[in-house]
Amino acid sequence: MNNLLNYIRKRKVPLLISFLYVGLGTFTVCSVYGSDVFYGEWTTFTFLITFPVTIMSFGYRYAEPHNLFPVFIIQFIMFIITFFILSLFIKNKTEK
Repeated sequence: MNNLLNYIRKRKVPLLISFLYVGLGTFTVCSVYGSDVFYGEWTTFTFLITFPVTIMSFGYRYAEPHNLFPVFIIQFIMFIITFFILSLFIKNKTEK
């Protein structure tokens, strides 16, 4: 458990980037249905930007528009995947 926490503490930049990117994608998927509170023209543009992390959630939301809990589960899994992928590419200056 301490190894995982140390791994996350050393990689704050990938954690922040993946949190913002997947968070924006989650907000977009939760606003894409016509009766949603934040529905608007911006959802199409934002969906295209966050397409890699929202395609699975959008597919689920298209099939079942009223149940959001599985969307949050899918997006959490995408957050973990995005964080680990970004951790491979973004290294600290002290690591070599």
